[in-house]
Amino acid sequence: MKLSRFLRSIPSLTVTCLALSGIACSQQQPAPTSVRPGVQLIELKAPDASVLSSRKGSYSFNVPAGDWTDTGVTVTLGDQLDFSATGTVTVSDGHSSTPDGNARGWKDLVRQFQLNSANSGALIGRVTNGDASIPFPIGASKQIEITTSGKLYLNVNLSSDLTGDGSYTVKMKLSKSPTTATETTAINLASSLSPDLFANIPRRVQDQQGNPGDMVNFAIIGTQDQVQKAFTGAGWTTVDKTTQDAIVHGLIATLSHEAYTEMPMSILYLFGRPQDFSYARADPIAVAAIRHHLRVWKSTETIDGKPLWVGSATHDSGFEKDQRNGNVTHHIDPNIDEERDFIEQSFAAAGAITGAAYVTPSNPLKTALTATGGSFHSDGRIVVLALR
Repeated sequence: MKLSRFLRSIPSLTVTCLALSGIACSQQQPAPTSVRPGVQLIELKAPDASVLSSRKGSYSFNVPAGDWTDTGVTVTLGDQLDFSATGTVTVSDGHSSTPDGNARGWKDLVRQFQLNSANSGALIGRVTNGDASIPFPIGASKQIEITTSGKLYLNVNLSSDLTGDGSYTVKMKLSKSPTTATETTAINLASSLSPDLFANIPRRVQDQQGNPGDMVNFAIIGTQDQVQKAFTGAGWTTVDKTTQDAIVHGLIATLSHEAYTEMPMSILYLFGRPQDFSYARADPIAVAAIRHHLRVWKSTETIDGKPLWVGSATHDSGFEKDQRNGNVTHHIDPNIDEERDFIEQSFAAAGAITGAAYVTPSNPLKTALTATGGSFHSDGRIVVLALR
């Protein structure tokens, strides 16, 4: 059965989460009698009611240093988790750590920790075990309000060159948060989206000389404040705008024993102007060659009164020769659809969206060369994210 016919046969569609993310849904909205051609809603079922009803009010876990520990507990939007942890882990650098961890030293600046903003050896957690999910600090005591759904994982914050001997004993109380905000009505993407929405939006961005470059492969519905909060919550950082900014920022970060991941990216153009925002997700040290990165522009289109932002996302995977001038430039992963889907996965993992869909424009771009001469390929679809 074709997808469009299958969707028409379903009385309601859950569209708050992403099929590729492993994140469960928290809200349902009714589907119209039909989905427009060129639009594919991204659907995932909500957590099984029997799983949620069988949860206990308190748990105890043993969390050894090493791989992520699957607690077996499914958490969902509106849960409040109260953690307390004890124990000692002996780290291979000669330190002993409690759940609060140890302050980062100079050597830690060249290490890639599971959570670079947390102390070495600290207790950390995350919801779902995918790369798009951002860990959060816990330490010896922490109260956390959950904004998404999925399985809870715990770990000791170490890097690939640090091993640990020992474990933490973690006690957790589970309850519903008294401060959970009432969910606003989600945008009905099935009735709001169509290929015509992208009729006046260029398929590609350009460099300063007007050479066509990366493909426009994602769109976001929301206010500027929603956009900025969504990227921050999903683990993306704004990059420095100039080399001078990078030098100052990098020096301050180094003196503070903090990781630097905000390396600048080039200015590209859409609608005749530079990007409004630039974001990246990367590990320190590797950021010079490998990182997720994207650029965002505000369009003149609106959906349900909210602005439509569009952008181009690619994954830097190394270096190559710039065909324009012979200099060294970044090489992008030619399968740019994986980066497009990584954005939706990261937003879903952060609980930042109420719905998502793929839209195939009337003139989809399938393969091309970047402005620097690198090639890329795509199925031509644009992913659209409606922000919470």
